[in-house]
Formats: sequence, C-alpha cells, structure tokens
Amino acid sequence: MTTSPRERPAPGPVLGIVAGKGPLPLAVADAAAAEGRLVFIVGIRGRSMGDIERHPHAWVRYGALGRTLDLLKQAGCRDLVMIGPLDRPRLFHFWPDLLTLSLIPRLLRLLRRGDDGLLSGVVEYFEKEHGFRILPAEEVASGLVAPPGLLTETGPTTEEERDIAKGIAVVREHGAADLGQAAVIANGEVLAVEDQDGTDAMLRRIAERRPPDRPRQGVLVKLPKPGQERRVDLPTLGVLTVENAAAAGLVGIAYEARGALIADVEGVAACANELGLFVIGLPAGTSEARA
Repeated sequence: MTTSPRERPAPGPVLGIVAGKGPLPLAVADAAAAEGRLVFIVGIRGRSMGDIERHPHAWVRYGALGRTLDLLKQAGCRDLVMIGPLDRPRLFHFWPDLLTLSLIPRLLRLLRRGDDGLLSGVVEYFEKEHGFRILPAEEVASGLVAPPGLLTETGPTTEEERDIAKGIAVVREHGAADLGQAAVIANGEVLAVEDQDGTDAMLRRIAERRPPDRPRQGVLVKLPKPGQERRVDLPTLGVLTVENAAAAGLVGIAYEARGALIADVEGVAACANELGLFVIGLPAGTSEARA
C-alpha cells in the first residue's frame, strides 16, 4: 500500500521502526518522538498493534520484505530499529513477495543455524546490502532497558532463590543450544522451557494444566541467549507477562538487568504488586555460561 499524505513523515533524518508484536515498537517510537526525532513505522498486518498509527506509518503483509524495504527507503530512513517478537512463518499466515521468494534459499540456510543465526543474517542483509544501520532499541529509548534489583514490594524466599538459580542454569543450557530464553521452575522441578511459540504461550500451557487447588508456586526466569544478536532479540517483559505468570500460578519473575526490555516498568511493578508476584532484575551478565 502507499502511505497517505497524513502518514508520510516530514523531510529529514528519519528513524525507521519495523514493528513486531506487543507494545515495544510503540514505546520506541514514542521515546524517539519525545526527543524530537522523526519516526516512520512499518507495521505487519495481524501482528503489530494498531496504536502504531499515532505515528507516520504504513502496513505490510507478513513476508513482504521488498515492500518493507521500499517504504523505509522512500521515507528517508537510514537508522533502523527492529523490535517486537514475531512467530515463525506458517502456511496461510505468511505471504512472501517476489524479493522474499528470491531469498528463500538463503533464509533456509540461515534457519539451519537456528533463530539467532537467522536474526544475525537478517541484520547483515539490511546493513550490508541495503545500507541501513540497525540500532538496539535501548540506544533510542533508554527507558526500555530492564533495571537491576527488586521492582516489587516483596521479593523471593530462600526456596524461590534456589528455583531462580536452577532456572538460570536451565536457560543458559537451552539458550546456548538456541532453544529458548525462558524457563519455569517450581520446587527445583522444571515445569516448562520456552520454545519457538514464546513465553506467553508457555505460560498459558502451564495455566491450562494447573490443578485449580494447587498452591501458587514457581518462578519464570528470562535471560538472553549467550552470544546472541542483542540488537534485535532481547527478551521482553510487560504487563501481559505478569498477568500470564499469575494465571499460571507462579509467584515471581526474574530477568537479567540490561539483558531484557520492559515497555512499562512502573506498570509491570504495579501489576505484579496487585497480583502478589515479585519481579527482580538479576545482575548483568547472568546469562553468560560459566565454565
């Protein structure tokens, strides 16, 4: 589609944002605009939130890489933030354009290197072949960087600290194998490990099989994968994560400080306090595997 005059950004340096799911793309755009920077968002139909329309924007179908590149170049973008999770393409939910079709052999080779290999390859393609500069979201919106320490009124018990330690070990192992960024541990038992469907889907599965009379227990641990491409794939937390963790009967969430993005820290803390969960930022570097 062609952007309307109302949607076109003003002339000058423009920050391009390729928006995946969730509130983070809008948070990045709001932060950049608050600093006087022009922004242009490419939203993916059926994935990106409709609220991105408060900024100059255009919509594309999932898989329309050529159209996405054309729109970003027409808008005068050079710096680019790719933010928000996207599920892997599935039949009838992915409509590749001609450019994407031409790149499928390359994409399949990258997929054999795992999710991080795919993301690194996409970053390299945008930068080396199209002249964009991919920025980490926190360079544009420092307020999204997950802070260290306890965000909530209550913290983990000694037993829950042991579950966090077990979760760190599990996520390091799975992350090193490019298998996920999160796990749920309760009383030393691994209840679930994140797969390609993401954290929210994992939490919903726990909620569905949780006996209604079971006491609340368990901790969600989210960490970046060791050595991953951090400009486009840091773990994310939000109010929805807290709500899903509560529905799954968990008692807390632990993440790596400066190794995750939170769209609304105050909202996350308030929601967790209301639902009786703790949220805590572990020291930076926690995700790195130990010898």
